[in-house]
Amino acid sequence: MPANVPFTAAFLAVKLGDIGYVTVLYFIAAMIFAKVFNQMYEARTAKEYDEMPIWHLTADVLLHIFLVGVVAYFMRNLVGLVPSPLDGLAGFQHARLKELQGGFILAVLIFMFQQSLRDKITSFAKRVMGFNINV
Repeated sequence: MPANVPFTAAFLAVKLGDIGYVTVLYFIAAMIFAKVFNQMYEARTAKEYDEMPIWHLTADVLLHIFLVGVVAYFMRNLVGLVPSPLDGLAGFQHARLKELQGGFILAVLIFMFQQSLRDKITSFAKRVMGFNINV
């Protein structure tokens, strides 16, 4: 918070509103990119992942996670460029909001909406780590 802006209820309300706004932007971005990733990997089924050679499955999981990380980085930067309608209200500065650096939120949402990645990770965990999980 800037030194010359007193912490008030109005400032807090604007800040909480902006946190919600940024979270919605992350959610929309995650849905879009999860859809793109699902279309890229749609051709395989969970059974095909179970039958895939372990080296191939490992490489596929790591590449998919790598791509999610790269996309999350770019989307986090794009969300940071979107102006907030609350900027300037009650002394609030949107650019100073720490949640704009919240690429973690975006990555989690992208992971959550990708059935193909969940199927791969489930197969990998079962075959390599001995876990019996249902995602």
